[in-house]
Amino acid sequence: MRYTTKKAVLNTTNAQKIDDLCNWIIENCESTIGWIQLTHRSGFQHKQLIELFLLYKHKTPMTFIRQVRQQKNIGTTSNLQTALFDASDKIQITTKGEEGCTKK
Repeated sequence: MRYTTKKAVLNTTNAQKIDDLCNWIIENCESTIGWIQLTHRSGFQHKQLIELFLLYKHKTPMTFIRQVRQQKNIGTTSNLQTALFDASDKIQITTKGEEGCTKK
């Protein structure tokens, strides 16, 4: 039977596993984190992990990791978890000629 997020919606265990994985990512963001580490740490298969992250965090695991690293580089780690878990917190990037990307 194929795993779908429709079955995961009511499963609080999955939500807790994703939260635990997010906390682990925040603690270990300076290390190499790839799909092998994520699937091993969470116990989910690659596709399951993507589906659950999209369901509970409204972003992919790799987007979450990238945002954690960006915020740590900026030095805004004091309220890191709240900002990353807030679905309304979206980073918007605009380009300005050849100056590159700037955060809005």
